[in-house]
Amino acid sequence: MSKKGFTLVELLAVLVLLSLIMIVAFPSILGAFKSTDTKVNENTKELLKANAKSYVNDNPGLQKASGSVCISSLISNGYTQFPIANVDKDKSEEIKSNWKITYQCQNGKCTNFEVIENGDVCE
Repeated sequence: MSKKGFTLVELLAVLVLLSLIMIVAFPSILGAFKSTDTKVNENTKELLKANAKSYVNDNPGLQKASGSVCISSLISNGYTQFPIANVDKDKSEEIKSNWKITYQCQNGKCTNFEVIENGDVCE
């Protein structure tokens, strides 16, 4: 009579091999996720800068020597949507209230748009 199945030693050997594969692969997978998260945040900031530039260009009263635009102003005036993409979960409200975009203007041309994280609360 033949017995079908695996012995305990064979099962343990498979578990050891799978464990070794996970030990090697897991850091690479985590690194890929972190890289993606960083890219999402960078792209979000670039989009916010472009939206702020449009907002400032459409509102000549904002084109002074330097200034800042609150995220909430971009949202309320239809220049961006809420929630804003952010990798950190439950931080959308923080972005709305604490992030702003600063800029400098000279002769009616505004440049140097920069996203300031966790700055003074904008209203």
